[in-house]
Amino acid sequence: MNIEALQHFNKVYQMKSINSAAKELFITPQGLSKTIKQLELELEAELFDRNPRGMVATEAGELLYARSQHIVYLMEDLKKEISILSGRKGTLNAVVTYSSTTVLPVEILYEFSRSYPDIQVKITELPDDSSLNQMFQEDVDLALVTDFEDIENCEHELIRLGEAVAVVSTNHHLAEKQIVSIEDLREEPLVVKSVAKGKEHAFVDKCLDKGFTPNVVHEFGSILTAHRLCELNGFVAISVDFVEAAFLENNLKVLKLKEKIPQNIYLVSRKRGIQSKAIMLFKSYIKDQSEQK
Repeated sequence: MNIEALQHFNKVYQMKSINSAAKELFITPQGLSKTIKQLELELEAELFDRNPRGMVATEAGELLYARSQHIVYLMEDLKKEISILSGRKGTLNAVVTYSSTTVLPVEILYEFSRSYPDIQVKITELPDDSSLNQMFQEDVDLALVTDFEDIENCEHELIRLGEAVAVVSTNHHLAEKQIVSIEDLREEPLVVKSVAKGKEHAFVDKCLDKGFTPNVVHEFGSILTAHRLCELNGFVAISVDFVEAAFLENNLKVLKLKEKIPQNIYLVSRKRGIQSKAIMLFKSYIKDQSEQK
C-alpha cells in the first residue's frame, strides 16, 4: 500500500465511479480498477460494492476512507517539511473569499513569504458562496471564510467579528436614520449576498422569523454591484460592516440593524493530529495581522 494508491481510493470513494475518478486522475479506468483490486487483496477485504448505482463503499471501505484521509494529510505535510529542511521551497495552498480580503488583503498574506522565504504561499480567491469542501479535502491547507459549516474534517478559529448592516443611497428616505429594524425594510426592494445552493440566508431567515418574506429583487456576488443598485435604483443592500468599512463611498450611507446578525470571518484548517510547522507559522501570522487591523 502506498500514498498514491490511497489517493486513488479516496477519489473513487468521493466520485462513486471508476470512470469519473479516472478522468479526474488522468489515468485509465483499467489502471485505476487494478489499483483498487490490489488494495483489496492487501487488506483482504472488499472496499466497494459494485452495482448499477456505482461504487458504494463497504464497511471496510468506509473505515479505510476515514483513516486514509488523515494518512494522506500527514504525508503531504511531511513532504512539505522535508522539502523546507532540504532547502527547497515548501508551498502552502490557501483559499480566501471576497469578504475576508476586505479585512486581510491578499498582498498582506503574500508578505508572509518575505518573513519565511522557504515557504511559498499560493492563494486562490473565490466568491463567498463557493463550495469549498471538495477543494479542502484534496489540496487546500487553510482558508479565510465567512462560513465553515459545510467543510468537513476541519477546525476553525474566529478572526474577525462582524454583523449585517443595511446600505442606502444618501437621498433614500431611510438615510435620515442611523439604525433601522428589519421591520423598517419590510416593503423595501432588497439586494442580498448570494449564498450557495441549499444554504440558508441569515438575513432572510431573520425576516421569516419576524413573520414576513423580504422583497429580495437581486442576489449579488460583488459588493460593487450592490452599491450601484443602491445608488441608481434606490434599492437597499444588506451587507457586512467590515466590508463596507473597506468601500467607503460618499453617496452611500451605512445603517446599523437593531437585530444583530453575526457575519464573522474564520480561519479554517484541516483537522490533523499534528500541525506542520509551516501551517502553524502561517496561522500565527494571520492572527497577528488581523489583530493589527
